[in-house]
Amino acid sequence: MNTSKLTAPERLALYGAVATLIGGTVAAASYPRHWGVTWLGAILGLAMLAIIFMPQISPTTKLPGNRGSLMLVVGVVAGLLMAIVFLTTFSFTFEGFDLQSLLFLVGVAGALVMARAAWQAFQAGGGTFDIGMSPHVSVPPVPMVPPPAEPPPAAAPADRSETGDQDRS
Repeated sequence: MNTSKLTAPERLALYGAVATLIGGTVAAASYPRHWGVTWLGAILGLAMLAIIFMPQISPTTKLPGNRGSLMLVVGVVAGLLMAIVFLTTFSFTFEGFDLQSLLFLVGVAGALVMARAAWQAFQAGGGTFDIGMSPHVSVPPVPMVPPPAEPPPAAAPADRSETGDQDRS
């Protein structure tokens, strides 16, 4: 995994994903009240790492959508979940502040950094939301068959006045 091939938003999302993974894992172990949500934040950090490094690990694998769009979904969901967990556990005091609390704050900050970097990657990719797989079977286009040619119109009988033949009766 070569980080020098990553763009600046991808590199920032990488740092945020690692911080979210570490902080979410510690928070899941330390705060049993929010066990599921913080584990989901850690899993989303892993998903962001997979999105970032999939083209390097397996170049033939096609992601199910635009890379920036996938990063946006994962980053925003992780950022919102960890921010909600932080706001519901906002009872930190400096008396009970320990290493678990510090790592939890690192995880929250990492999720917010991941969301911001995902937004930057989404904007750098053109800002078009594209998620979903294209169909695997490509149907060849049906050639357009031109309509059958119409026969030329029948020649109208010549008018006798034009030819100079006139009845003199």
